[in-house]
Amino acid sequence: MIIKKFVAKSMNEALAQVKEELGEDAVILQSRKVEKSGLLKIGGAGSIEVTAATPDRNPPPKRQPVELDDEKKQALKRAAETIASGEELQRSEAERTPGAEGSLHSVRDGLNELRSSVQEMAAHLKYQNAPSLPPRLAQCWRDLIDSGVGERNANDLTQELFVNLSGEELEDEELIESHLHDLIFDRFRTASLPLVGSRSQPLVVMLIGPTGVGKTTTLAKMATNRKILGGRHVVLISTDTYRVAAVEQLKTFASIAGLPMEVVYRPEELPKAIAAHQDADAILIDTAGRSQNDRDAMADLKAFADAGRPDEVMLALSAGTRIEDQREMVRHFGVIPATRVIVTKVDEVTSAGHMLDLSQLIPKEWVYITTGQNVPDDIVPADPILLSVMVSRREYFDQLRANAFALPSAEDSTA
Repeated sequence: MIIKKFVAKSMNEALAQVKEELGEDAVILQSRKVEKSGLLKIGGAGSIEVTAATPDRNPPPKRQPVELDDEKKQALKRAAETIASGEELQRSEAERTPGAEGSLHSVRDGLNELRSSVQEMAAHLKYQNAPSLPPRLAQCWRDLIDSGVGERNANDLTQELFVNLSGEELEDEELIESHLHDLIFDRFRTASLPLVGSRSQPLVVMLIGPTGVGKTTTLAKMATNRKILGGRHVVLISTDTYRVAAVEQLKTFASIAGLPMEVVYRPEELPKAIAAHQDADAILIDTAGRSQNDRDAMADLKAFADAGRPDEVMLALSAGTRIEDQREMVRHFGVIPATRVIVTKVDEVTSAGHMLDLSQLIPKEWVYITTGQNVPDDIVPADPILLSVMVSRREYFDQLRANAFALPSAEDSTA
């Protein structure tokens, strides 16, 4: 896609320029008046600036798609195997003939050149669909792709930046980054847990989600973390009687934390267990992790949700699950209407860009992200500022992970 700006004295003149340079298929993205003192300094007061786009009719050769047929795939595989075997040969030869290390320089140089070629080809494939953008925005697009943001979202974000910024603004890296964070911020829906303690009845929260996302650990963190429910009168209820150790695990935790706990085996028992603790501030219900492809399991889970009628149903999803699988999970777990989302195991991924794509799969508010196994500490609110920084660049995510996912304070920035 080619995106270009035109400035003329009138809208008719601007449209004529668009038609002449971009053709009949051009689409008008934005139009606005440009004052004489504006950055472009073209024309007098009342000039018109039009931003238009059209498919790239003559894309530069370096962006031509690379067809990976079977022969090229095998070539890449052989190259990787050659690098690995060559390095092993260097080590074994050096061990057998210590004095021959110097004679291996040519082999090492050849392997380094081959490695560079493979890396260059991989990078070319990664960026082959890059849109035509000014240099600063093109780098912004690459940073988003490196962070794991899907191409569609990366394109939407950078094109929106191109439309909203102009002239010298498109050369200001800090300004571009600030606007990018704002755009990502607006794409996340977040909320906090409803207040407890001021209600006449306890807040009933049910956690649901697929196997292995860490629901039981997350529930334990919520019950004891001082920033969430720690210090409140919290009751735990387990309906996870499918896993052998699940109930015992929660019983052990409840005993250590000094929290009441109930075990419910059938949906019809759940209302009675809830009614027995009407003096509590909050009741947290743990459920069995079940495959989203198991219809009977989904029906069983829905029966518990219908019987318990919780105030909040929180869907827990792992940050480490492929976005394609997340899409299926969200679809199948949709039989139990979730009110909010918790994203777990954020500490186990290498980048967070895909979380922007995940946020668009389910139009529900995020409440927490979990950042490790430590109870009660490794859980933080789903702060849109934190999320926007995590998503924008891989290096920012690395820095936040090293800082226990805490944003730098004002004191840190002035130190």
